[in-house]
Amino acid sequence: MIFVICLLPQNNWTTDEGNMKLSIIRNSVFAVTGIGVIILYAISGNTYDYHMTRMVVAILISFGCYLPVTLLSKKKPMIGMLMIPKTCAYIWVIVMGLQLLQIIPGK
Repeated sequence: MIFVICLLPQNNWTTDEGNMKLSIIRNSVFAVTGIGVIILYAISGNTYDYHMTRMVVAILISFGCYLPVTLLSKKKPMIGMLMIPKTCAYIWVIVMGLQLLQIIPGK
């Protein structure tokens, strides 16, 4: 479904205008998925002493930085700077995964 929405010409991908309504629809699927992942990590993150509840914090930081960019970047381009801490949160997620796999040292 989301793939079909992304293919619609009303998205105005090649213009500076964009389509806020379709942007919200596209990103709502992403948000619902993220909320589901947050709930799963919150419920089972410390199983077997994996300490993956920190993943909840990283995902919340990521969403907290991405949401304003999605909603406000057309009107206030500097808000796009929030993509930097969002990217740092993603790197933190990767580091936690590598620590879990014992590829890099961790706690």
